[in-house]
Amino acid sequence: MGFKGQNTSDLRSGNTYFNDYSSTNAYVELSFGFPARKLSLVNDHDTDPVQVSWDGSTLHYQVEGAEYKDIDPHSRTSVYIKSTGGNATVRITAE
Repeated sequence: MGFKGQNTSDLRSGNTYFNDYSSTNAYVELSFGFPARKLSLVNDHDTDPVQVSWDGSTLHYQVEGAEYKDIDPHSRTSVYIKSTGGNATVRITAE
């Protein structure tokens, strides 16, 4: 009995980046080092929302307190993160 392989695509780049980031109240660029296909964000703070930007000035997504969100980064190599109160910890995983 043999193994028959299949061609599949699951939007993974083959690379992984992880950062347990302590945010500030100003956007900070976090570079993955590769074109990501999936960005996962977990806001560990109960009440402080986290803002996500691709250019460091325009709000593109907001992750509320204690929220988890998957985002399509469209092959970007970095993301800008900040939080309203400047004291949220956000777990960032790029693949």
